[in-house]
Amino acid sequence: MGFRTVVMLSNDLCHEWSKDPKLGEKISLAMNYASATSRQDMAGIGSYGRAVECCHADNQTLAMLDGYTMFRHIDAQPWARGSSHEDATLRLLKSAANKLGYRLVKQPAK
Repeated sequence: MGFRTVVMLSNDLCHEWSKDPKLGEKISLAMNYASATSRQDMAGIGSYGRAVECCHADNQTLAMLDGYTMFRHIDAQPWARGSSHEDATLRLLKSAANKLGYRLVKQPAK
């Protein structure tokens, strides 16, 4: 398994980036800085947006997205063989809640 890159692009600038022959090259450069804490300015993709995450493809990420480029990493867990989407989501939510000092509990059935 390889790596994945997550990119946020502004739909308002679609008329520009959809015709940009260098978009792939810009993403290729920006992805090297997506997870860097020191050079976030290099993660930008022109005025279109930015690469927000570059990680191993078996990583499952819980994040908050805001605006055109804000990506706040909440938690990540490695992929677990045989886990359903619901199980993986619950595992991420419980881990994130724990890191914030909370405990996630299921509501009682009616």
